[in-house]
Amino acid sequence: MKKIHLIESISSFLSSDNAGDLKGVYHPEEIKVWMSSAFNSIIYNAWRNGKKYNELSQIDAWSKIYEIDVADQVGKKAHALLPFSPVQLPDNAGIRQISDTADPSNVFAPMEATAGVVFAALEVNDADSTPVYSLEQNYLSTGAGEASHLLRLDKLPIAPATLITSIDALLVQNFDQIDDYDDMSLPENGEDDLMKMVIEVMRGKLTPDTSDDMVIDKKE
Repeated sequence: MKKIHLIESISSFLSSDNAGDLKGVYHPEEIKVWMSSAFNSIIYNAWRNGKKYNELSQIDAWSKIYEIDVADQVGKKAHALLPFSPVQLPDNAGIRQISDTADPSNVFAPMEATAGVVFAALEVNDADSTPVYSLEQNYLSTGAGEASHLLRLDKLPIAPATLITSIDALLVQNFDQIDDYDDMSLPENGEDDLMKMVIEVMRGKLTPDTSDDMVIDKKE
């Protein structure tokens, strides 16, 4: 089902008597906010079940390849700005794979941000030429609308070897990255689960709040 049809389906439910005390006409952008929170929960549950049964095809179905430029290479180190904040999953599983755009078989190995110091001390870097990446907050620029996260790249080839000028990042898409007219792949009973989670999120958001700017009024 396309994303826009899911939004319309939830809107239709909320305007019906079946919505009970939540019955009302809501702006589509409000519904999108609630759906985003609910969809994140569905992604996490799918990842947890996938890890349990060693089956992550559903996570891969929500993933998309983004080509990203490699920036400011100095020696074997560089960075790449991610197009959006990665979906928060354990072990940075929101990043499915990083590879060389020109050579997809050249896959980067994930590395903790602090592991490079340890490996350098142990001289591990000299034993393996596989390029590596680690996820960091984007400390280079923090202005509105700018990339919030970057990949720190290391062990890149240097001249005269062929340089890696761009990478393919296979990223799990969050709800906001899915176009309104894109098909949304959901697990079995996923539409019903999404509806239930949206209701749960709404009830949490509609709880009276002491901060006026945090209150979301239900429209009659």
